[in-house]
Amino acid sequence: MGKFKYYKELITAIILAGIMVLVALRISDIASGLDVLITAFVPLIVGACMAFVLDILVVRYERWLWPSIKTGWRYKIRRPLSLILSFVTISLIVYFIARMAVPQLVHSITLIVAAAPQLYVDFQQWIQHLSDTMPLVSNPTVVNTLNGESIVNYTREWGTKGGTYVVNTMGTILSWTVNIGLGLIFAIYMLLDKERLIMQGKRILRAYAPDTWVNRVTYVSKVAVQTFSSFFVGQFIDALILGIMVGITLWLFNISYATTIACVIGLTGLIPLIGIYVGGIMGAVILLTVSPMDALIYVIILEILHQIESNVIYPKIVGNSIGLPGLWVFAAVIIGGSLMGVTGMIIGVPLVATCYKLLMTDVEERLASNEGL
Repeated sequence: MGKFKYYKELITAIILAGIMVLVALRISDIASGLDVLITAFVPLIVGACMAFVLDILVVRYERWLWPSIKTGWRYKIRRPLSLILSFVTISLIVYFIARMAVPQLVHSITLIVAAAPQLYVDFQQWIQHLSDTMPLVSNPTVVNTLNGESIVNYTREWGTKGGTYVVNTMGTILSWTVNIGLGLIFAIYMLLDKERLIMQGKRILRAYAPDTWVNRVTYVSKVAVQTFSSFFVGQFIDALILGIMVGITLWLFNISYATTIACVIGLTGLIPLIGIYVGGIMGAVILLTVSPMDALIYVIILEILHQIESNVIYPKIVGNSIGLPGLWVFAAVIIGGSLMGVTGMIIGVPLVATCYKLLMTDVEERLASNEGL
């Protein structure tokens, strides 16, 4: 019996070693297969994320639409009606912001492109003037770098790269458009059958896992859902406050397109940390066609408001809504952005907040049990 146990362990070790060698030899094929598998699940993942965000509005509409009704036709249409109202709400917000911001942004870019030839001529005259008055600028290396032919060559090179980038971007946009469309359909089905899906998940857990694991998974899921929901609501409130602050301040300083820029800042402010910079650049482009001085004043105002928002408002609103101290909010944004870009910034804060809540609860329970001993 002892020999059988010895040989059994030896055979198991040999099989595991063979599997590891096989994986190491075919790692590229395995990675390609995983990539194909993940790509196939992208619409479902996108749909699940959309369903989660939409459910935040759906739940709130259901609280207003006959919350005490449990039977009858009103109960049957409450979920579809709440879903429709959620789509209408999001569509109206996006339409309002796009209506205010996009036409002015396109107009500003058109004016900048139209003025580019004259700006190029003025730049050449300025370089010529500097080369006549300053010996350093008259250096042949500097002059050759800044002359018209070099700039044209640089522009042509970047134009070629830009064309390739545009083609690749268009393909990516088309792919994501299809994924978002399929994900939206999947999200609708998930929301309509939300209760049944939750019940099926619980039944599967009870069938294949002990009760302790079922209770643990249920608790973790509940904390995660509450934390992510609170984060998205807090992020929306923070972006709304920032947009209102920017709009009122620009109006007080008599800066043009205050409402348009406020809408842009409010929309891009939904992205943690980096969103205000994207909106700030768009606002500066709009104001450059009106007055460079207005654009400079706008940049100074935006930076001051950004410091107030990032150091006072954001930690209080988002941090308090998810129960995470301000220090960890910024740490989560920085680490999430480094790992996964914009997506990591968005999900990093609620993910860290969920782990923080679970850790603190476990610490309190362990300390309480130790004190009881």
